[in-house]
Amino acid sequence: MSSTYSKFGDIIIKDFLGTPEASDIAALETQLQTKLPESYKAFLQVANGGNLDGYYIDVDHPDMKIPRSFSLLYGTKPRLEGSPFGMFAHEIELSREAAQLPPQVLPIARDNSGCELYLDLTDYEISGEDRVVAFIHGIPDIEDQPEANAWVTVALHFEDFLKALQTDEEYYIEVLQETLDKPNPEKQTAMIDFLDQALPDWRTQESFAAFKDLQGTQRH
Repeated sequence: MSSTYSKFGDIIIKDFLGTPEASDIAALETQLQTKLPESYKAFLQVANGGNLDGYYIDVDHPDMKIPRSFSLLYGTKPRLEGSPFGMFAHEIELSREAAQLPPQVLPIARDNSGCELYLDLTDYEISGEDRVVAFIHGIPDIEDQPEANAWVTVALHFEDFLKALQTDEEYYIEVLQETLDKPNPEKQTAMIDFLDQALPDWRTQESFAAFKDLQGTQRH
């Protein structure tokens, strides 16, 4: 597997920043005033600060069901040198200031439009419930987009959220097409490598027929 990818079950994570230190987890739990679910701690071992590019989940916004790709995962390590962006401690403080969220709510990811994903642990130590909740920004007067801001429960447990993730063929096709329109062999090879892992039967799918000249290429 390419060194830029890690794996959790069938999910491929890109640009994993490295396993969090035990001290980082302890500090995060102190900041949250609660324990992290074992399922989420296991996920962080291979996904800390990475990207879920190529996956989406359907969100039941009150206005409509909408697909959202919360691809940018937060973590314990800096994504950019000298910047706290995407680090749990920083994102927690921002969320508490902006939305007056309780201490036990952990921001875990965002999409490219600024919608955010949270792990709600307010009742975790009592009921074991670790709800995954999204804040969706409304985009008025845009077709196929909700009008109003809304908080939406995405899954009752983090494990259920992972099971609900779907592969985004449109994303894969768009990136492959870009590598043909603006030739980029390195990016093309990386995408084929990714497809071989995330969607192993892509070579036999009709939706990828336009890329038949690439289908003999495989990275080992």
